[in-house]
Amino acid sequence: MRAMFGERSLILMSLVTALGGAGCSTSAGEDFDPAFYVPPDPLPSETPGTLIRAESMEPFADGMNVWRVLYVSQAVDGTPIAVSGMVASPTGAAPEAGYDVVTWGHGTKGIADPCAPSRFYRSGFQDFVDIAPELVAAGYVGVASDYEGLGTPGIHPYLLGASEGRGQLDIVKAAQQIDEARAGSRVVIWGRSQGGHAALFSGEIAPDWAPELTIRGVISAAPAAELPGSLSFGAVVPGAFGFFWQLTVGFDATYDELSIEDIYTDEALATIRGLIDEEACGGTFSEVAREVEGAGFKTNPTELPEWLARLEESSPGRVRTDVPILLLQGTDDEVVPKVLTDILNINLCAIGSRVDYRVFEGFGHNDSTLMNMPLMLEWTAARFAGEPATTTCE
Repeated sequence: MRAMFGERSLILMSLVTALGGAGCSTSAGEDFDPAFYVPPDPLPSETPGTLIRAESMEPFADGMNVWRVLYVSQAVDGTPIAVSGMVASPTGAAPEAGYDVVTWGHGTKGIADPCAPSRFYRSGFQDFVDIAPELVAAGYVGVASDYEGLGTPGIHPYLLGASEGRGQLDIVKAAQQIDEARAGSRVVIWGRSQGGHAALFSGEIAPDWAPELTIRGVISAAPAAELPGSLSFGAVVPGAFGFFWQLTVGFDATYDELSIEDIYTDEALATIRGLIDEEACGGTFSEVAREVEGAGFKTNPTELPEWLARLEESSPGRVRTDVPILLLQGTDDEVVPKVLTDILNINLCAIGSRVDYRVFEGFGHNDSTLMNMPLMLEWTAARFAGEPATTTCE
């Protein structure tokens, strides 16, 4: 695999924006009470997945109920935390075992509270507001975690795999505690971009983290992968700098041995801290960072062993996943270049995961889910029906 690093570096130069299309962000939606996101002290339980509170939201379409939720999860260091998100369910009669569940992982939004999807921060591309009606129409409960630190206290640990996976699994358990949602225990995991990264980690950790859930499959579209390579060779691509800033800030906030002071110039640090104080979202990070030469690195994180170890740890494809994976990628994706997903696919197959890798000519980043909803729904239905999944691994 390391022999492919040279080819990978050339393709990484085509990165033009932060992961998840954060460059064109807008905010829209209903009013909400910020107090909803303030966790009780102490938390009602330390058990991940415990529902703290739920409130009804305006449905995104006919025939559905939607709730904003706050639930217990766990930070990477084991600290119990509160995480927010959304739950959508059909209004009709539920099967005896409850509705099957799809848990959705969103793409890059930012690292600050105002960027939370459940606060109706939207980024100009297909998101849960668009996806939930299709899930509900297909007879599923759809759930969508905001992830740790988006909406709730703390900085979001952007692209930290264990954190994303816990949030994405624990919201399923929380949804089961909303009587009207009637969520069952059979689950398929979905995600695109940052969410594709989250979906892969959810699949990896599910047997240990959520053994009470029956995971039937993972759909990962244009996922973030190969974090060390991205940081090494994307450091000359201005459109990627906002992604780097958010990633390093989140890792700095999570791991005691890491410090952004070791990697950025004083001028860059002042700019980054100003964005944090302003609670800027991903689009603003991208716009500001692209004007800073070399992302403001005085030392690339990959040159520091403690940083490199954590980046490798949050790069998917190092741990075998027990359930089938549908991996989706477009050839014209300028956010997650195809070569990165090619490498991820090789890694996943090499460790024994069952991957069906589909590449779509002419598809861009958002197209990986927007144009593939029929395929994703068909594949999901087949997993819930117990049909064997095909694999492209040799």
